[in-house]
Amino acid sequence: MKTKKNISKFIVLGLDGACPDIFEGKLSQGLMPNLKRLKEQGCWGDNIPFPSAVTPGNWTSIATGSKPSTHGISDFTMHTVGQPLDEHYDVFTKDRNNLAEFAWDAYSRRGLKTATIAYPGSLPQTEKKHLAIGNSGMPAENADPYTIAPSRALTAGSPNPVGPYGWQEHEKIDLQSTNDELGIAGFESRYFIDIRIKALNPGFKGEHGTRLYLGTLQQKVAGVLCCMNEKILLGIQEWTPFLDFSFSNETEIIGQCRMRITTADLEKGNLLLYISTVYPKYYFSTNSADTDGLRDKLGPYNDNLPISRFLMGWLDDQALSDEFRLQGVWEARAAVELVSNLGYRGVFAKWHAFDKFYHFFMQKIDPAAPGYCTDEYARYEKLHDMLIKTADEMIGIVLDGMDKETTLVVISDHGLMASRKAVWVNRFLARHGYISHTEEGGLDVVDWKKTRAFVSAFMLLNVNLKGRDPDGIVEPGEEYEALKKELIELLRGWKDPENNTHVMSAVFDPGKDGIFYGLGNDRDGDIRYFTTPGYTLYRSTAVNGKELLTNTFGPYLGDHGSCIPSTRFSRGGEVGAFYISGKGIRHRDGKMQIFPCDVIPTLLQIAGEKPLANQEGAVIHKCLDCADIP
Repeated sequence: MKTKKNISKFIVLGLDGACPDIFEGKLSQGLMPNLKRLKEQGCWGDNIPFPSAVTPGNWTSIATGSKPSTHGISDFTMHTVGQPLDEHYDVFTKDRNNLAEFAWDAYSRRGLKTATIAYPGSLPQTEKKHLAIGNSGMPAENADPYTIAPSRALTAGSPNPVGPYGWQEHEKIDLQSTNDELGIAGFESRYFIDIRIKALNPGFKGEHGTRLYLGTLQQKVAGVLCCMNEKILLGIQEWTPFLDFSFSNETEIIGQCRMRITTADLEKGNLLLYISTVYPKYYFSTNSADTDGLRDKLGPYNDNLPISRFLMGWLDDQALSDEFRLQGVWEARAAVELVSNLGYRGVFAKWHAFDKFYHFFMQKIDPAAPGYCTDEYARYEKLHDMLIKTADEMIGIVLDGMDKETTLVVISDHGLMASRKAVWVNRFLARHGYISHTEEGGLDVVDWKKTRAFVSAFMLLNVNLKGRDPDGIVEPGEEYEALKKELIELLRGWKDPENNTHVMSAVFDPGKDGIFYGLGNDRDGDIRYFTTPGYTLYRSTAVNGKELLTNTFGPYLGDHGSCIPSTRFSRGGEVGAFYISGKGIRHRDGKMQIFPCDVIPTLLQIAGEKPLANQEGAVIHKCLDCADIP
């Protein structure tokens, strides 16, 4: 008797920063019918992230089945033991940062195709059957390696868009008067501007000209874009189609962008024109043979989610939603196409919209935030709901498109929550004499010969240890152990003078007590800590400055990664969301808890595949339908 061949496939749909309590609330309001369907068909619960609860480490745990102590990423940036204590590096690429085997590499070595889309650790590609689409998962707005030029804003007249944090990157232009006849019935031209579309990022070359006319059509302000022998009519807050321009990067590459008149006032001579990121039409993966077909079938793809452009006033609310939806829906449709029609056994995709939105706007939608204003709530909650509906649309696309041999995991690496104050740990250490520093030429310089401890990344507090660190002064053994205990007690006793609240909720030695949080690697620092909810670590190793606790601002108005991973606070928290349905999964009532490293062991169990080389997570047996697993 022949055994049935197991051809199980999977899609991991990653929603970076999605909060489970918000999802459940929106589901109960009827805004997420597809998530409701997914939940009713399968299992759901909390994904308890590993510390610090940030993007690179937890997506790595999901894709390797390992804990931070094994894969080596326990903060947003990491410090290499033996290097200067003030050096830290980004951990979104796997070439020097990850110590564990990724699922896509293991599958490839087994002769099976897998794909990643904007997923941390996916670059550089090292196995031929792994298709890496988009960037390395870094939440940038000018993402390497494919972006040809970042988004821009051209302004004339009074629009002077300056972000709330002093950002001011728009380009001032002058409107030129004209009465040119364009051959468009009813359109009367008043002004024109010449626009240069040019490659701005290293490695790309090329520049092209277009002309935008402004005038009236049926007594309304309108524009006509003359581009590549075409005349494109558009109203205020309407997109042009995607426009093709030729660039070079060793070979010819077609780049695409689109434009939108955000505001225009002909009587005052005012204009704000948004030009989106210039991104390749085809060459945005490690294997264009497959992604060329995806692009032709699914339309344009773009890595960049331009939240800063919205903050500077370049984009209206609908435009921001459109830019975010473009990437999310494309990822969902591509995942289905890859596993259903192109022979891929698995896809890991990450959409960063919720993380970006909550970082800047949790303050607008959560009454616990100091910047909350009832007058602004309705606007930002409506924008929030646009993202919620896009996420639900993505889930629906996969549910409707996947076959019975596919398992779907919808998961977030962490949540976010409102922040009330920012915490500066290196300033605190300097205040208490553990860091010695002087100002030289306007720069703060650490005197390592008199410094006993230093925060090397954002949560990695290291002793300046002799024999390990380049300028170490603390003797190994008794002095080292005594200093760690001293620092732990000092941080545990830190209180906010305004309200007598403890700033830290936990402080510990990761080498001794970190096993409870998946820590213990020599990269994890000598001391780790968690802040009390409402307090967030300012992600800087800066020493200078008098204030130890400051008001939150910028991306710290909503934050994550500072508190105990199981923290819930007001609308949000550190906790991530988890839903699973499809092949090998039964329906189970009631919420469960998982860890990020449990995902891939469960998918491998369903697929009948061997464990990964460094796999530590548990198979989520309570979810499995054994009758559906050959």
